[in-house]
Amino acid sequence: MQTPLAAAFTAVLAATAFAQDPSALARDYVQAVEAVNRAHADRPVAKDESELAKKLPAKAQKLGAELAKLADSPALREALVAAANAALDLDRVDDFELLRARLEQPAPELAAGLGIVESRPRFLLIGTQGMQRQGLVAIADVFDLVLDGYRDVFGLENFSKVPGKKLRLCVHLEPKITKPPHFAPQFPFHSAIDFPVIDGKVFRSPTPEGQFLFYGLCHELGHVIAMWGDRSNEEDRHAWAHYTGVTIVQHLAAKDLPLLRDLRDGRWRSLDLERKRLAGKKVAPGPKDSDSVLARLLALHDAVGPKGIGEALAALDAAGDHRKINRVRYYAMRDFHKALLATKAGRAARKAIDAAFAGG
Repeated sequence: MQTPLAAAFTAVLAATAFAQDPSALARDYVQAVEAVNRAHADRPVAKDESELAKKLPAKAQKLGAELAKLADSPALREALVAAANAALDLDRVDDFELLRARLEQPAPELAAGLGIVESRPRFLLIGTQGMQRQGLVAIADVFDLVLDGYRDVFGLENFSKVPGKKLRLCVHLEPKITKPPHFAPQFPFHSAIDFPVIDGKVFRSPTPEGQFLFYGLCHELGHVIAMWGDRSNEEDRHAWAHYTGVTIVQHLAAKDLPLLRDLRDGRWRSLDLERKRLAGKKVAPGPKDSDSVLARLLALHDAVGPKGIGEALAALDAAGDHRKINRVRYYAMRDFHKALLATKAGRAARKAIDAAFAGG
């Protein structure tokens, strides 16, 4: 039984907690997260997001726990949602889980709306609209393989518009897929892929309607890595992501990995199938449409190899030979041409490279 003094002290603490403004606490947390991300985006010095998250000021690091202790109210619920979403912008999963758990009893619908997360060294998966843990983990396991594929085939490991920031993969369960996966470049500090699925427990592709989700995952990562031209002139005619997508699908399908047994996109989406299709149409490399640009990329693939292509992109990054729109890198084909010629493989294949770029 509490003494009168202890009871009075408890009452003071309760009154203090009650007096705290949840909206102000959430605002301070959101602003602190944004400040850390903005400072890093302007001058990327943290090697990864784990290191970056530690830069959140000590006072701000306590705000999530302070919010979780407050008495329930409509304002608190709104504040918990805002702070939980901000936590994911810095991969602070512990804060997210704490804030989400606080919502579970008073507002289970809001907690469910926040979704579930799976954090890996290179990316953060956010599953919403009924995604189940096992389904999210299955997609995460495959996405790890896709990232490995880009590293092993192209030598590419720069997957975010802000160095050190993880990719975000936003997975949402839908009764029917009406829009394909797509790269969402609008977020200020990280690259995100919007990814609809129709099964929350397993990852299968293609869907019964013939939608190639596995290929779509590989394809959209191509957009994350490189955009071409500018908003008024898409120089790759959308062929770059298709080229990288079918290349990675074929590479992974050849491995016959257990994780990929339910992903059969390689039967319809592969580099070899695209070669046959373009050969049948007698498409020449060039800039005029998607097929001619794809033929150009295949010619470059054969001339310098996919790692030569990756090396040229890395050289463009190192030299700053790109423009940025909302921090997303946009490359010019003319710069790509020069960078390819400067690679070791490119110097030996100059004629083939120049022929691929004939016509502009």
